[in-house]
Amino acid sequence: MTGHPPNTPEYVRAWGRHTHRSPLYGHLTEVVASDPQLMRVLNRIENQPRPNLLFAGVQYLLAKGATPELAAFYASLVPEPLPPGQAGPVFTEFVLAHEDELAEIGRTRRTQTNECRRCSGLLPMIWHGHHDEFHLVDLGTSAGLNLAVDRYSYRWDGVAWGSGLVSIEAESRGRPPKPRDISILSRIGLDLSPIDSRSDDARDWLVALIWPEQHERRERLTAAIAELSRLEYELIPGDALETLASTLAGLPAGEPVVVMNSFVMIQLTPEQRDAVDDLVDAARADRPALRVSMEILVKEEVGAHLVVDDGSGPVEIGLAHPHGEWIELL
Repeated sequence: MTGHPPNTPEYVRAWGRHTHRSPLYGHLTEVVASDPQLMRVLNRIENQPRPNLLFAGVQYLLAKGATPELAAFYASLVPEPLPPGQAGPVFTEFVLAHEDELAEIGRTRRTQTNECRRCSGLLPMIWHGHHDEFHLVDLGTSAGLNLAVDRYSYRWDGVAWGSGLVSIEAESRGRPPKPRDISILSRIGLDLSPIDSRSDDARDWLVALIWPEQHERRERLTAAIAELSRLEYELIPGDALETLASTLAGLPAGEPVVVMNSFVMIQLTPEQRDAVDDLVDAARADRPALRVSMEILVKEEVGAHLVVDDGSGPVEIGLAHPHGEWIELL
């Protein structure tokens, strides 16, 4: 048993309410919640959230050729998947047969999704600042795809910007973004366990984290990894509370920096969040620093808060869909 409280069937069913875009995972969630043996395997997973890691671990193993009978239900692995409602027995057999492998995946890997479509909310916040040239530091960077925020091609309804090969489209529900040209001087990602997308196995894991029916996200991930591979960037492992200060101090004196984060602060305590703010504030003694934050800190909220802070205090400029499908600038 891990140090986290065990998941209950009620918790798993609550998690399953978010699987409306994956009929397969929606069905398998109920299969897991209803089976004590599957719940036992689930609770051997150490990292969080356990259902995500269990399903990703299964898809990861299937993509490597395990059990074609189960793979036949995955839209990510076959062109015409079998009906999800028939997957329960073969899924149960697979999980119990690969229990130790799945527990090891759940101990050594994390849910580090990289949805570069979130840049549809991050880029307008950067434009809200006043720096045309700056260094970019991304907290909780995972594979670093957001470090290429200026290299994608965007469209917010009638507003378009960029000419990259990765196309990002988002509905604009409020004031339209105001594009301007920017130049990123260096790109640095901080993460407890950054993923080097130049590794074949790392790419396989990132793909496994995407739900089977989400073909567009898989295609965008592959294209974004290719775009990032053309850039110079650095990934620094470790706790950001320990690496951020030295990272900022190591930048050329006086040159502006944008410190960016998306969907990482909910993993920190309020005291740790304050500590991050304090580190950025301290860096402002040597350079202009813009803080750009896209976060949901209350799980029941449906939109992420877009908050910028140039040192004069945080200002919320809008909301965004968690995966960047829409933005609403105030």
